[in-house]
Amino acid sequence: MAEVLVIGAGVAGLSAAVHAGRAGHEAVIFEAKERWGGLLDHFHLDGFRFDNAVHFAFSNNDHYEAVLGLTDCITHRPEPYNYEQGRWLKHPVQNNLCPLPVEEKVEAIKGFVERPERGEDSNYGQWLVEQFGRVIAERYPGRYTRKYWTVPAEQLSTDWIGNRLYRPSLEEVLFGAMTGETPSTYYLPEMRYPRRGGYSAFLEPLLEDLDIKTGREVVYIDPAKKYVECRDGSREYYRHLVSSMPLPELAKMIEGVPDAVFEAAETLWATSIALVSLGFNVPQVAGEHLWFYIYDEEILPARAHAPYRKSPANTPEGCSSLQFETYYSRHKPLPCSGEALIEHVIEAAEKMQLASRRDLVVSDFRTLPYGNVAFDRGMIERRDFILDYVKGQGILPVGRFGEWAYLWADQSYLSGKKAETLPFMV
Repeated sequence: MAEVLVIGAGVAGLSAAVHAGRAGHEAVIFEAKERWGGLLDHFHLDGFRFDNAVHFAFSNNDHYEAVLGLTDCITHRPEPYNYEQGRWLKHPVQNNLCPLPVEEKVEAIKGFVERPERGEDSNYGQWLVEQFGRVIAERYPGRYTRKYWTVPAEQLSTDWIGNRLYRPSLEEVLFGAMTGETPSTYYLPEMRYPRRGGYSAFLEPLLEDLDIKTGREVVYIDPAKKYVECRDGSREYYRHLVSSMPLPELAKMIEGVPDAVFEAAETLWATSIALVSLGFNVPQVAGEHLWFYIYDEEILPARAHAPYRKSPANTPEGCSSLQFETYYSRHKPLPCSGEALIEHVIEAAEKMQLASRRDLVVSDFRTLPYGNVAFDRGMIERRDFILDYVKGQGILPVGRFGEWAYLWADQSYLSGKKAETLPFMV
């Protein structure tokens, strides 16, 4: 019998096992895949290293900061850009309109000045218009929402926003329309990345003394008899159960789950990510861009980054790399995949003058089934209903997908820390 059984070996699951151990409890982690790391893992292609999508480290809490401090890292200033119709605009667009033609800047600023006041119960689409005016809202974040969240902004709530979107003053909008010499208004002053080993190198210090059993995919839970069953037919009894698996999957595999909970779980959804990773035998593709957003809707990826710029150790000497993220969901299927999406991305990279296919030496397509939790309207109430049921079964959900929340890595680490004071531990 496991004293504490943790499902999932991502950052939240690792944190849960670490903190349960610090509280004096023996923990074991069951991980469905053959590698630990979850969304923060990486992969290799002929000497090129790619993370599972773009990841940088930052933290506003001492607990995760202590973890980051154990790894030799490179510090980056966040200076992302935005691509639209052959132009590169600094991020965020709303206060960096300088590259636009004069008449388009006038139209955007006029819309900003005439933006409506904040209404009650605004959806995300309304919120964007209220913050930036209709022209900017529809041309930039509205377009990007359809690419990144896979639905129109009007279908989303505002519960997830926090400080993720900068809300400029009129003075900032005017200044950024007149000059490109604007100060950074990104919500973080710096971001870090391991000098070697990919993002997951930050998590390696957590592994000491942890018991991680890979290839153990949990498919059934009996909370009354306190055991789980795995796809291979094995059974493991537990005293306490912590889960970082996606909440809708967890809820539906619990013995005796009520119809209302099952039906609520069916309504929860997340975006998936199709990754196209490219390696080049030249030293500097993408110019100075570390990562950037793509607004043109005829270009499928919403976001891209240059792994070699995060750390030179991510590529062989004299080489460089790019990785593109295309988002899809039950509401917007992936229009093409495999070699077809790779070809589309190569064509886009050439169109954007980022790289040339003649220098390409490595290409890869793969998908991540869970990217970001979707905050459609009413989701919070449905999610909380499911969480109350799950916790009532003596199961502690942790992490981005376990708690079904928009958590960054440091927040997921704190979520796992709850395992040191599990309310049902004795």
